[in-house]
Amino acid sequence: MALVAYLAGRLPVGRSATLARVLDARWVVVAVFVTTFLVLLWVWGSRNPIPVIQDELAYVLQAQIFARGRWALPQPALPLFFEQPYVLVQPTLASKYFPGHSILLTIGALAGWMPLVPLVLQSSAAALLVVLSRRVANGAVALLAWVLWLSSPMVLHFGPSYFSESTTIVCWLGGWYALLRWREERRRHWLVAVAVFTGWCVLTRPLTGLAYAIPVGVLVLRDVRHGRRWRDLSLAMAAGVVVLALIPLWSVRTTGDWRVTPLAQYTRDYMPFDLPGFGVITTPPARALNPQFAHLDTVFRAMHPGHVPAALPGISLVRAVNLAHSVWGGARALYPVLVLCALAGLVTLRGPAAFAVASGVLLFVTYLSFGTAPSWTLYYYESVPAYAYLTAAGIGWMAHVVGARRLPRSDQRLEWRAARWTPAVVAAAILLTFPGAATAGANRRALAHQRTTMVLFARLRASIPGRRVVLFVRHASWHKPEETFVQNVPDPEMARLLVVHDRGDEENRRLLALMPDRSPVLFDEARSVAGPYDPQPNH
Repeated sequence: MALVAYLAGRLPVGRSATLARVLDARWVVVAVFVTTFLVLLWVWGSRNPIPVIQDELAYVLQAQIFARGRWALPQPALPLFFEQPYVLVQPTLASKYFPGHSILLTIGALAGWMPLVPLVLQSSAAALLVVLSRRVANGAVALLAWVLWLSSPMVLHFGPSYFSESTTIVCWLGGWYALLRWREERRRHWLVAVAVFTGWCVLTRPLTGLAYAIPVGVLVLRDVRHGRRWRDLSLAMAAGVVVLALIPLWSVRTTGDWRVTPLAQYTRDYMPFDLPGFGVITTPPARALNPQFAHLDTVFRAMHPGHVPAALPGISLVRAVNLAHSVWGGARALYPVLVLCALAGLVTLRGPAAFAVASGVLLFVTYLSFGTAPSWTLYYYESVPAYAYLTAAGIGWMAHVVGARRLPRSDQRLEWRAARWTPAVVAAAILLTFPGAATAGANRRALAHQRTTMVLFARLRASIPGRRVVLFVRHASWHKPEETFVQNVPDPEMARLLVVHDRGDEENRRLLALMPDRSPVLFDEARSVAGPYDPQPNH
């Protein structure tokens, strides 16, 4: 950092100021959007990537159902053959997840290119991060924050995916931008936008939406009361209610009861322990579990016995370490340095930046109520932009202090716009960060190709001959619980190939009797063999 400050001090102030004006230009935001789009598409590892994790499969299925103008599909004739993790097969066929993300994914389903929406959302989040950082600090900090965000292990790993966090991160950043504009201008439509973003976040991930809504609500209510803007608040609340009204509509069209969400129905049927809280819920599932679901039950239930209030300090520490590694670690050699820079950034926190970081901390605290693996840091994805900004601000502050050889007075804002550190710090950060990020991106890209179970199974399905086929899957005892071969389709009558569970010859014959025009094929995972199948009657 001393070398950076020295180089910055050698640069004429005029050139630094010119660069600052360039970084404030609108085309920078466009360039950030396009670059993020292309980088994440490359990291995804395919022009048309398939969903590989069970959650992704459920979101994509629901988007395909929405694309056909339906909330849900009729339940299959023999639903036990079609059981898929995180998907209801009774009383209808639909994803368990709240619909906010799948509604947006519908655009990609209609366009015939499913990764379109996640890539646009992630690129929009990058653009919003730059716009917000420029308003709070300056263009140099904004560019550096974007570099740190895009190169973080969490974004490189989870950004190119169909997970719903691509929607909620835009809700967070878009809502913050609208809130900032409303507090500056007091124009009513900005407060309405805050309510819509908040409502859509709840419609997508309720617990994440709650963590977001609490600080936003407190700040808005304080400002409304001080300025007596009750009419503005009423209109904003009405807009939020319109968004949230989709929840009972979605519920009644899926479960038949507006009070019972598909998530609640699925939890009751298969995973009654999978709720916020502490300890183990001993209520048994309402439905008998097939071997794959029983394996999932064993894996996820094991995370709850130790999740008790007395263990929260240790749980918090372990999760915080995992989160720090997901934000600043990975292939980047500067992991400890970046953490120190983030700590230094705390000195600069005030106003909107402090609000964003506090919201990220609240998100972390909120998910302490949920028993989960410490390594599953995706739950904190929406807070990564705040931590990236904090790190960028810390780098700028340290360089400014070293370059000026004195601490700025506490009552003055750091004069970053004309500071000589700008070009040297930004260039040094990019040069030191991107090589590690490129390695991490290449590793993630290789991982996309190396998901041998799902990718090879997709190739296997495509290679099976026949115009109308039903593929029975016989899982191996070592089958990975996070992967599923049985994948429901939005139009089963027209689908060339249906993938179902192998339930034994007698049950399989019952299904085949309902599909006399389909050729049966059996895939034996233990032997990695697929071939014609002729279920024999019992004698």
